[in-house]
Amino acid sequence: MSRFFSVSQPLLGNLRNEVRPAQRTISIPKAHPGYKKALQITKSHTKRVWSSTPVRQIDFRSPQRDISSHQLIKGPKVKGARTSPSHWLVLGAPLKKILSDLTKRPQHPNQIPVSSRRSKSAIMRSYVQVITTPTADTPGTTLLLHFDNKRYMIGNVSEGTQRACIQQKIGLAKLEDILLTGKTSWQNNGGLLGMILTVADVLITKAASLKENPGKGKKRRIGDTNDEEPKRVKIYAAENMNHLLATARRFIFRKGMPLDIIESQDFASAADAFAPSWSDSNIQVWAMDVVPDQSLSHHTRKRSHEEISGDETSEYSKQDVMSFDGKLEETAEQREDRYNQIRKGVIGHMFDSTWQMDALVSKKLSEVKMPAAIFVRNEAGKIEEYKGPLPSSDQYVPDIDVLVRNPWPGARIESLPPTSRSTISRSYIIKNYPQRGKFDPKAAKELGVKPGSSFRDLTMGKSVVTEAGTTVTPDMVMSPERVGGAFAVVELPSADYIEGLLNQKEWSSEKVMEGVKAIYWILGEGVFADERLAAFRAKYSHLKHIISSVDCCPDNIAFQSATVAELKLHLVDSERFPIPAYNNNLPSDASKSTDWIKAQVEDVLQLGESREAKEDKVAPKPFDAAKVLVELQSSANPGAPNWLDKEVLQLSQAAQKRIIDPEYLAKLAKVQEDIPCKDAELITLGTGSSVPSKYRNVSATLLRVPGVGNYLFDCGENTLGQLKRVFGDEMPQVLRDLKVIWISHLHADHHLGTVSVLRAWHEETSRHEETKSNSIIVSSEDGMLGWLSEYSHVEDFGYSRVKSLRLSHGNTWTNNFSSEEIDAYGLSSIVACQVTHCHQALAVVLKFPNGFSVAYSGDCRPSAEFARIGKGATVLIHEATFDNELEGDAIAKKHSTTANALWVAKKMEARRILLTHFSQRYQKIPVMDNSDDQIAIVAFDYMRCKVGDFAKVAEFRPALLKLYENEAGDE
Repeated sequence: MSRFFSVSQPLLGNLRNEVRPAQRTISIPKAHPGYKKALQITKSHTKRVWSSTPVRQIDFRSPQRDISSHQLIKGPKVKGARTSPSHWLVLGAPLKKILSDLTKRPQHPNQIPVSSRRSKSAIMRSYVQVITTPTADTPGTTLLLHFDNKRYMIGNVSEGTQRACIQQKIGLAKLEDILLTGKTSWQNNGGLLGMILTVADVLITKAASLKENPGKGKKRRIGDTNDEEPKRVKIYAAENMNHLLATARRFIFRKGMPLDIIESQDFASAADAFAPSWSDSNIQVWAMDVVPDQSLSHHTRKRSHEEISGDETSEYSKQDVMSFDGKLEETAEQREDRYNQIRKGVIGHMFDSTWQMDALVSKKLSEVKMPAAIFVRNEAGKIEEYKGPLPSSDQYVPDIDVLVRNPWPGARIESLPPTSRSTISRSYIIKNYPQRGKFDPKAAKELGVKPGSSFRDLTMGKSVVTEAGTTVTPDMVMSPERVGGAFAVVELPSADYIEGLLNQKEWSSEKVMEGVKAIYWILGEGVFADERLAAFRAKYSHLKHIISSVDCCPDNIAFQSATVAELKLHLVDSERFPIPAYNNNLPSDASKSTDWIKAQVEDVLQLGESREAKEDKVAPKPFDAAKVLVELQSSANPGAPNWLDKEVLQLSQAAQKRIIDPEYLAKLAKVQEDIPCKDAELITLGTGSSVPSKYRNVSATLLRVPGVGNYLFDCGENTLGQLKRVFGDEMPQVLRDLKVIWISHLHADHHLGTVSVLRAWHEETSRHEETKSNSIIVSSEDGMLGWLSEYSHVEDFGYSRVKSLRLSHGNTWTNNFSSEEIDAYGLSSIVACQVTHCHQALAVVLKFPNGFSVAYSGDCRPSAEFARIGKGATVLIHEATFDNELEGDAIAKKHSTTANALWVAKKMEARRILLTHFSQRYQKIPVMDNSDDQIAIVAFDYMRCKVGDFAKVAEFRPALLKLYENEAGDE
């Protein structure tokens, strides 16, 4: 037999010296170029340590003349290991890199037995904290399971979840597992993409910091993960989560954060019907998938661990998955498996790719998709930028060889395999491991046991023999083992799911239910009142039943810091800055029964026992705007959150007097008499850049033209929630009047709220006979519209009623509306041009039949072409991400400064300018010079300003400058 090198992934018992059979083995023949190097590195980099973290095994399956036996884990025992604790081998970094390249995928959680995952001696704090309940700000319910070494997010990751974490100062560096409940839908998971991006950035930044400062990391404890290896984030969800994530391949790309998606079908069948679906070093999890009563329970094939762990790194996933064609004789299950491999391969490209931005590929000039940076080699062979004519020019252009950057792998995948909508709703039972009893040193001494190693052996579950020859067993000196704390998270989207949930076998299992303290119920509207749930609560009356539902939870303010900022602005100018709509009262039909508790943000349920464990924590009182307004005007504590400088109020009062002065109003009316639609209103819903922050949400601006319609410029995450806070009871009418959604470019902070807004529009207009046949325009570039189309296979959000306006190729594009379309949408034309920011970034001008027009820049560097197509615009909405002294940052990141935006406004001859999309790092009011013809103001979240009131807002600039004088950078 020829000599070969083998890499396998065994499971080593924590309290027993044993090696469980490896499930996957990759063999390297002796002739392989990496064989000698691996052999050499193994010899010099293998060492002994005490650890509880499983590692990969080195096994040579032929005579080992080159390596001494003490370096090997071979056969059922570890040679040279002491009896307790377990003896492990840790591989040096160079070998780990080789093994990582060869095996890539980690052990699937199902494969690791509970006994080998965690020592009963490990006692850590563990508790469940409520992060969100159903409100306008946060439509879903999110829980955080805390362990000292790790965090788990459980429930929904709806829009607004990320911002709620910021508000509550919840760090994400230790978040590795997300357990999603309910159906795969945007209402439940609309914040997941943004959350993944944030987690990826946190983990990548942390990894880079550790690489630069290897000694900076905290001292590792038993159970901690290895910070030197890329952290894997695992998402457990119902069907179609792979498809949902893969639809985002055109606008999400991160390197160095492997992402694993485990759907319903990925749990392999176990011999024990009550075995957990999966487990890790902290918890055991039982997943319960339920379908509604009217659905036929479709068969879901259970796949083996080998299939699951091989999905993302199979050879198929490395290929260019452009075609979905398979073998003609394949079964439906085989086809779906193949489709899922394609989706998982796409996700692998999105989060763990080796793509390099600086890599250039050769193409013919005619094949280059514009806009793109084009390079050529000069006569000396050096690369330089191509500045010659393009094929679109009128003159003849030779089709020369040029160099362009290859787009990231996900962008090259034109479409995904089809999927079907799933009705499965996921719930969980989650358990801690048992905790060992408390050691009684006094009793041990009385039995003749001497302190030291004998004490340690007894705490580890081993008997010892005293000098007198007496055998002392652990039960003689240890209190009884404590049952691990447990809880359930149940989601019922509608009453149709109740029967299937109550019939789950886990409820009747003593093994599964042992230690369960509480059930968190995430209920759809109208489900709570069902008598079957009341009977279930009565049967399990010894448990806490914590209800999270719109039927039971008030519409509290979730983003309190942003609301305090808005209330300060309200005291400055109450007309333009209204108090956000909210309601702290329980819904009128909420039950007065005492057998349940309403879920509240920051509620804590303690699970694990430790010296640091505390009683269950009760949530603080909800935000009360009236109380805060009083505090803002009366607080004598400068610098406190609820404090407002008296000078701000004085400056505000002076401005209020000016704008109601008859002489001022007469002059204003005269200089504005030629401006059309002075009563058109701009509502700035999100004015921050990049990611949601404590004070500003991401991009969205609504234009309301009375008697004509509503128009939305960009639609960042949680735009729907911002609309609800601004309009309150007006919200249904606002949705019915919505005509057009414009998305400027395919960056996450500009469009991840679109599905929610479209669904809300679809549901509201479908209720009324006069609007149920209406359509809505979504206009953008191909990638955005393709994303909506692909996601429509996951759920019905009204896509069939969307009229897509796709931009054709070229630098400028115009869509003129017919008379019938003018009646339907209120617009005479939409004109757009490409701008410098990202691929196919666009600026737009909406033109109305009466001469009113609004120009919107999206994200971009200043553009002369945009100024040309928007010539004479009534209103210009332009990004001003950076202040003027940060011009270098603006150029590097392809954004604009305040001065850049005002330059465009001057070239465009726009009458009114609204500056928005500010860097979240800089809370600063720019200094601007206004004239009667051109007035520029700064946008804030929740601001409502009519076109005819821009001049009035400008009068409050001294007060605003003073207000934000000392509030910069508090994010």
